[in-house]
Amino acid sequence: MVEHVPSAGAKANTAGRTRGRPRRLQLDQVLEAALAVGLNQLTMAAVAERLGVGKAVLYGYVADRAELVRLATAHTLRQHRFPDDEGQAWSVWILEYARALFEVLTMDGGLLEAWLGGSQSTLVEVDTAESWLGALTKRGFTGEQALQLRRSVSHIVIGAAAAHKRDRTLNLQERPRAASISKAVLDRPTAETQLLRQFLDIFGREVTETNWEFTLYLLLRGVLAEPDALKIVAEDTSLPFAMLPAVSFSDRAVEKD
Repeated sequence: MVEHVPSAGAKANTAGRTRGRPRRLQLDQVLEAALAVGLNQLTMAAVAERLGVGKAVLYGYVADRAELVRLATAHTLRQHRFPDDEGQAWSVWILEYARALFEVLTMDGGLLEAWLGGSQSTLVEVDTAESWLGALTKRGFTGEQALQLRRSVSHIVIGAAAAHKRDRTLNLQERPRAASISKAVLDRPTAETQLLRQFLDIFGREVTETNWEFTLYLLLRGVLAEPDALKIVAEDTSLPFAMLPAVSFSDRAVEKD
C-alpha cells in the first residue's frame, strides 16, 4: 500500500499544530477503520477513536464523512472483485456478479445498511451499471433489456442479503429463526396452520450463502423462456397478469405424463 499524502487543502486544515506529532497513517487504515465502525453509524469521532488519533487528523485524508463513506465503499468493492469479461455465457457472468454483490452486502461494515440509508455514493452504482451494460450488450441484450435484468437481479440479491443478515443476527442472539417460526406455528390452533405444519422445514429455512441462488435461477430460466418480458413498460401501465397461463401445476404434471 502506498502511504497517503495529504492534499494542499488538507495540509491547510492541519496547519498550526505545533504540539507533538500526529500518528502516521495510510489511507487504507482509515478506510478499514471506517468499515470496522460500520458505515451506517459512522462518525469521524468514532473512526478517530478506533485509530487512536485526534479527529482533526482524519481531515488530512478525507474532506468529510460523506467522502469517507464513498472511499470506504470503493475500497470494499476493490477487495471483492466483480467478474471479468472472459467470454463466459451471460447466465454465468450474471451468477458471478450476483455472488460478488451478495458477498459485499453481507460482509461486516454496514454496506447494505448504508445503501438502505441513502449514504452510499451513486458513483458506485454508475460504475457497476456501466460494467453490466458492457457485458450484457456484448452478449446480445439490448440496453433496455440489460438494465431491466440488472434491476431484477439486484432486487433478488438485496432481499437475500437482508434476509441472510437478519438470520445471522438472530443466531448470534441465540434465537434462530427456524425455532421461532416452529414455535409460532405450533402455538396456533391446528385448524389455523394445518398447511404450514406440513412444511415447517421449508417455511423456517434460513437464507444461507448459497440457497438464495435458486431464486436467481428461476429468474434466468424465465428470461430464457420469455426474453420479451424484459421490455420496460411505462410506470403507470398495468402488467398483463391476466394473460398468464391458468393451468395448474397438477395439470402440467398430467400433460407431461
